[in-house]
Amino acid sequence: MVIYYLMHTYRTRVKLQESLKYEKRHLQDIEKLNQSKLRFFTSISHEFRTPLTLIVGQLEGVLQLPQVPPAIYTKILTAYKNSIQLKNLISELLDFRKQEQGMMKLRVQESNIVHFLNETYLLFVTYANTKQIHLEFRKSGEEIKLWFDAKQLQKVINNLLSNAIKHCKAESRIILSVYQEHEFVYFSVEDNGVGIPAKEIDKIFDRFYQGSTETEVNAGTGIGLALTKRIVELHHGTIHVESIEGESTKFTVKLPVGNTLYTQEEIVNSSVEQQVINLPTSKSNTLIEENTEIEIPPTNAKDGSRPSILIVEDNEAIRGMLAELFEPMYDVETAADGMEALEKIGTQVPQIVLSDVLMPRMSGIELTKQIKSNLDTCHVPVVLLTARTEVEYNLEGLLTGADDYITKPFDSRILISRCNNLINSRIQLQEYFSKQPAAQTPVLATNPLDKEFLDEVMGIFEKHMDDSEFTIDGLAQEMFISRTRIYAKIKAITGQTPNDFFITLRLKKAAHLLKNHPELNITSVSDQTGFSSPRYFSKLFKKAYQVTPMEYRKKEDTKEATE
Repeated sequence: MVIYYLMHTYRTRVKLQESLKYEKRHLQDIEKLNQSKLRFFTSISHEFRTPLTLIVGQLEGVLQLPQVPPAIYTKILTAYKNSIQLKNLISELLDFRKQEQGMMKLRVQESNIVHFLNETYLLFVTYANTKQIHLEFRKSGEEIKLWFDAKQLQKVINNLLSNAIKHCKAESRIILSVYQEHEFVYFSVEDNGVGIPAKEIDKIFDRFYQGSTETEVNAGTGIGLALTKRIVELHHGTIHVESIEGESTKFTVKLPVGNTLYTQEEIVNSSVEQQVINLPTSKSNTLIEENTEIEIPPTNAKDGSRPSILIVEDNEAIRGMLAELFEPMYDVETAADGMEALEKIGTQVPQIVLSDVLMPRMSGIELTKQIKSNLDTCHVPVVLLTARTEVEYNLEGLLTGADDYITKPFDSRILISRCNNLINSRIQLQEYFSKQPAAQTPVLATNPLDKEFLDEVMGIFEKHMDDSEFTIDGLAQEMFISRTRIYAKIKAITGQTPNDFFITLRLKKAAHLLKNHPELNITSVSDQTGFSSPRYFSKLFKKAYQVTPMEYRKKEDTKEATE
């Protein structure tokens, strides 16, 4: 019996040892397989990035072209948005791989964590409202100084808030809070959503792990929280989760105050600088295809030297944030809904409108319809801002006549750039029309109403081309439109006063005659285009096109001979 007991114990011990060895080898094999997968996906991601960057760049270039038909623009915009989404997914995988290999480096600088979190809160609050979720921000004070890498910590906040919204039902509540205790700063995201089962609490920060609450609808990649934990640890902090299944979940991040734990290479001594994108104005006479850079220096003067923008947003906090964002470059007006916006547009037409979609009394879609169906305002670019990312909503906004559609949360720099590009496109078109002899009025029409208006103006003006006394008063009488209204419309479309616009049209007609009718002398061309004298005609022609009429004719003749 003793011998049997000893042999049984020995065999059991051997089995256990072999089982442990097998389990260890199995875990090593799984780790090798994971690393092999990560290496494969990282390599593929790098290969994807190059052509994807080229695709995004080309799509951005096409979207900025002035005369893309709405139907094609919508398709290109959809491709562009999906390309950006794919690029972001690849970036997330590469970031995760970097931290796995210990290659992720922080660039920390001292900043106000309260302001930083409040900006993120404002970006998410409307998105939460569309899902009927109440998002609240609580702070112990207006300023809490902390050393952190804003770019990396933004990923932590975005991950925690998006996860909370994803796992909350309608009428739920999410609280983002921040406070300081002694030498540590705490911020947390708490919700009363579906919760996390107790058996899964210890696994949620494991890479590629997806809990039992994940569904096909809200399933993620399984690396978000793993990346979040690693970023917090790089900040020498900790992240802790408390959850009751079916009741609540709370993620708490604890970060040390001061920069003593960071290396010299990780510390950025310069203060945080806000990136301001200057709005352009034409500074050369080159063709529009050359994408000439334009700059309008910001000024604090309310004298019309800056472009005007109307911001329409029902949320007071977001409306204030957007106004503050655009004030360095624009003359800003605000409205709480579409009805108020229409009243302000009736008083003074802005150069661009930035509007939320979901608003009381009148939505952004209806506001866009009203703007684009009115001859006095149809030329005004409209940018819709919303948390709705579904393609059908994008199509609805763009087909209504909106010039751009930006989803929340958004990058403020991208938002400013998009608005600037719309203003710049109009300026470039006007510059191109006035400086290129061959450019015709259709290039200025970006919608059917403007085209119809310009066609009528051109039809009447052609009949009076040789009449040097024909002015805006005569045009207003024949079009049965008030002088003030027609003046404002021509100025808005062409960027010129009606008299300057008429001179531009006369010069273009003169250039056509000089090129195609060599039998006509300068005096004849001057008479047929309504100039009071050949000398005055030559002076204006040279000022507009940098060459005299005779030099222009010789240049065109030489060009034709060469061809």
